[in-house]
Amino acid sequence: MSKFFVHQNQIANGYATLTGADVNHIVKVLRAQVGEFLLLCDGEGMDYETQICNFSREAVTVKICKAYPCLTEPKIHVTLYQGIPKQGKMEWIIEKCTEMGISAIVPVQMERSVVHLTTDSAEKKLDRWYKTAEAAAKQCGRGKIPAVSMPIAIEQLTKESLPSLLLMPYEGEQVTPIRQVISTTKADSVGIFIGPEGGFTSKEVSFLLEQGAQSVTLGRRILRTETAGLAVLTMLMYERDELSY
Repeated sequence: MSKFFVHQNQIANGYATLTGADVNHIVKVLRAQVGEFLLLCDGEGMDYETQICNFSREAVTVKICKAYPCLTEPKIHVTLYQGIPKQGKMEWIIEKCTEMGISAIVPVQMERSVVHLTTDSAEKKLDRWYKTAEAAAKQCGRGKIPAVSMPIAIEQLTKESLPSLLLMPYEGEQVTPIRQVISTTKADSVGIFIGPEGGFTSKEVSFLLEQGAQSVTLGRRILRTETAGLAVLTMLMYERDELSY
């Protein structure tokens, strides 16, 4: 059953109305007919089994047959603080981390980031990043679309605004393996810091440590920026038994 996200204001009196690009997808791609069923999600963890009852050029109206909590959302809330990578990589990171259960993604401008975004270019990219997260959330049956923030400078990160457990995979760390940290903590809110292609500078490492980050090693191999965050996220989901049925 195809899944679509709607806002609460699109649901009223036992019916829901889909508009915009969803209409084109339902009519021209799925070639759905009156009487067929669609799965909707309000983006807040509730799923709705619905039946199509009316079409127009601007909207598809469905009747809600059943509502129940979405069971695909992980109990652990993970935020990825991703050093802005080269063009094209952020979309891949967002897509795969969404599939794996990420809750939020914050693009971070770091000293070794090759791409430096202006406000205008950042706003355009944010729209594309959100659509990437939405499409991935639909595909994998998520109950929420991960929040994707406007890019920020690393200096804007403060201890007060960060999750309770902060993981910083760092190639200079040779003592503390990530397994040692994630297997002994019960934190429900976790932040992952990943540097861009050139990695963190020593100044950035010191800054993140001051904010409470735990430096960890992912082993002897150095992972790419687009691989590291996904690898840590997968480890966290496995450790918290979020990969079982």
